[in-house]
Amino acid sequence: MFAIGVLGLANALGTSVEVANILNKDQRIRIGMRSFLEEVRRKPLNEMSATVADAATGVTYTSSIERVALTTTRGETLSDLYNLKIIATYSVGNEQREESVDVYVYKPATK
Repeated sequence: MFAIGVLGLANALGTSVEVANILNKDQRIRIGMRSFLEEVRRKPLNEMSATVADAATGVTYTSSIERVALTTTRGETLSDLYNLKIIATYSVGNEQREESVDVYVYKPATK
């Protein structure tokens, strides 16, 4: 009886550790994406498309930029507005996964 209880607890502990490791990796990826986003959005427009590999976590961060045309309620078009997309690519076992985030960035033309 006691052995069955101990085996059940050991199994539950192993599962808990596995889930904690997955959540920890997810959190590191989100923090990495946030840091990469902040770094890239401060760069000039022509340098905002970039790729960085983080060897410590095995994640590759890629940014791309696309012009956005928004029209106001007065019919005016907002210029110098861009969609900055960050994609984190990583592997879990043999499975390739991606996480992404999009944010609008205002980059006025330099004169």
